[in-house]
Amino acid sequence: MPAKKNKSKTLKKRKPRGSAKAKTSKRSKSRKKSAAKKTVFIWLFSISLAAFSTYLFYLDNRITQRFEGRIWQLPAHVYARPLELFVGKTISTKQLIFELDYLNYQSIQQLPQKVAQYRHLNDVFEIRTRNFIFWDGDEKSRNIRITIEADVVTQLIDIYTGKNADLVRFDAGYLTGIFPSHSQDRVLLRLDDVPDMFIKMLLLIEDRRFFTHWGVDPVSIARALMVNITSGRTVQGGSTLTQQLVKNLFLTQDKTIVRKLNEAFMSLLLELHYDKKLILETYLNEIYLGQDGRRAIHGFGLASEFYFGKSLKQLSIDEMAILIGMVKGASYYNPKRNPEHAKERRDVVLKTMQKAGLITERQSVKQSARPVVTVKHARSGLYPAFIDMVKLQLQQDYQSDDLSSEGLRVFTMLDPYVQFMTEQAIVKTLPQLSKNKDLQAAAVVVAPSSGDVLAVVGGRKPSYKGFNRALNAERQIGSLIKPVIYLTAFQGSSEYTLSTILDDSEFILKIPNQDDWQPQNYDKKYHGDVTLYEALLKSYNVPAVRTGIEAGLGNVIETLSALGYQKNVPAYPSLTLGAMNMSPVDVATIYQTFAANGFHSPLRSVHAVLDKERHPLERYSLEVDNQVKPEAMAIVNSALIDVAKYGTAKRLVGQLPLQVAGKTGTSDDLRDSWFAGFSGDTMAVVWTGYDDNRPTVLTGSSGALKIWANLFKEVAYKPYRVPEMPGLAKYWIDGKNGLLSEKGC
Repeated sequence: MPAKKNKSKTLKKRKPRGSAKAKTSKRSKSRKKSAAKKTVFIWLFSISLAAFSTYLFYLDNRITQRFEGRIWQLPAHVYARPLELFVGKTISTKQLIFELDYLNYQSIQQLPQKVAQYRHLNDVFEIRTRNFIFWDGDEKSRNIRITIEADVVTQLIDIYTGKNADLVRFDAGYLTGIFPSHSQDRVLLRLDDVPDMFIKMLLLIEDRRFFTHWGVDPVSIARALMVNITSGRTVQGGSTLTQQLVKNLFLTQDKTIVRKLNEAFMSLLLELHYDKKLILETYLNEIYLGQDGRRAIHGFGLASEFYFGKSLKQLSIDEMAILIGMVKGASYYNPKRNPEHAKERRDVVLKTMQKAGLITERQSVKQSARPVVTVKHARSGLYPAFIDMVKLQLQQDYQSDDLSSEGLRVFTMLDPYVQFMTEQAIVKTLPQLSKNKDLQAAAVVVAPSSGDVLAVVGGRKPSYKGFNRALNAERQIGSLIKPVIYLTAFQGSSEYTLSTILDDSEFILKIPNQDDWQPQNYDKKYHGDVTLYEALLKSYNVPAVRTGIEAGLGNVIETLSALGYQKNVPAYPSLTLGAMNMSPVDVATIYQTFAANGFHSPLRSVHAVLDKERHPLERYSLEVDNQVKPEAMAIVNSALIDVAKYGTAKRLVGQLPLQVAGKTGTSDDLRDSWFAGFSGDTMAVVWTGYDDNRPTVLTGSSGALKIWANLFKEVAYKPYRVPEMPGLAKYWIDGKNGLLSEKGC
């Protein structure tokens, strides 16, 4: 029975004892996987957050380092000497017109009403000058009437008061910059110096919500996106001024996602750290607005001066509109190169201003009708040889890095008119001397009374920045040494006069353990007994050698030092033939002292230096030293006058309307052709030769002298006259024996 009972029960299989544990294990594994995923996620999130934070920290650090340090390296701005006029000043109408054109003054037919305008009628100029900040203060604009008669200023009158003016100083012309490696240039503006209208115009065109967004403006981005989609091309950008500034200061111009992300984040960080006004001011000074050769024009301050010749405050509304229009494309809308494009963009800016209520419709029409007018500029970097001299002088007081980064304003002695005429004399005369284009030349022009360097040319291509022969080509000076030898003789002994008889016969110098030395004259002849006067006029070598050795080679070297030459000179007999190497600048140092009647002034290319705030830093004052006897110098110079009349430089007779003095120089085998000479107001040294030192077939008279003559026709105004000396007297002498004679005998 029990068995039946058992049969009636439904039997269930029992599960294995391990199945519950398996379920538990699966649930555990699932929970572990979930926890692991969370851990990985947290780790990935933490790492990503750390990486993003590091990334933001890196961007933030770049911004703060730049903004809390020196944002820009400011090049030194180098200026020419300012033209100063006063009654009695020697200047031709031709030169004054050149100077006004160089400074971009506008010639008009009526009385000047604006700065930088002039009217010229016969000998009278009516000029309205510019404001300019000099080393001694601010020079205000003036309305002046100038009368020039026979190359002399005879009247200087204030047009409005009718009173005589003592002195008129024009603004200084910009020469070039001493740039850092990137060649960026700018004139820094303070926000307070920027006209309110200009700021309103800029923000209207470039970033209307500048003062309300946080660096990135979604509204502007959306608006630009809609406009671009509607037009089917990129017409409008959505970048804020902050984004534009970030891109210009820190990033490249590449159009990539990474760059755009960097730009957005850095813009937010920049706005987080700094005030809107500082950001706007920085933008105004950073924006790229064109190119001037290798110089990049940055900032509205420099752009207003470069394109319109005046400060941002002085710009008219249409001129402001041109600059603001250039932000969209500095090259395409450049008013100098593409005035049509610039006008088109300017009119768009003016129309937008009208719609926004900044100007009336009448103003918009009037401003749009104006032509696009920019000022002319001399190309920057036009005077490389002169700038080399400027750097050489400045490096005595300033580090090279300071010259290219501290925004110094350097006022030089360069005379633009004299520099131009020196260049023209070389460029036009060299082809007449030789058809070989390898023939080179160099020249240095100096003001005798001060040592001011007025012009420097370093080669036949004056604007070419290469080997500066005026400063660095050291060549044998030949007969230029003879006035030094005879000056030494006059100073050392009263027995020497111009009538002293010198021996021009065969001369052999015995030197122990060396070959005999036998100098010869240029014509390979001897002339017997000659006066010192004749020996100097005809540049005989043998009498000069005898005199130099008799006077003492050491004394000749001391005379060179007294004349300003400070380099070491070996006391070799060949010194008396000019067998010593000097550069044209070295020769100019010596002959400046001759031209100043024995008073030496170190050559000076820089007058003053101002800092970036236009405060005076350095002023290079005139230095004068006298170590030679004025009577001895007067005797030599009286003979140098006759060298130009009757001697080796007699080619000058009939070419110049005034009296000059000078000396030719020719080295062995006609390798170097020299002339050093002076008028009452100008001294110049000219050299011609080949860089490889091969013969030129040119003497000092047939080569360098011709360049010098063509230069002095244009730049010399005053004749040279020997100053009266109480202890000196003039007598007629017999040229054959040096004895007293009567006139005509």
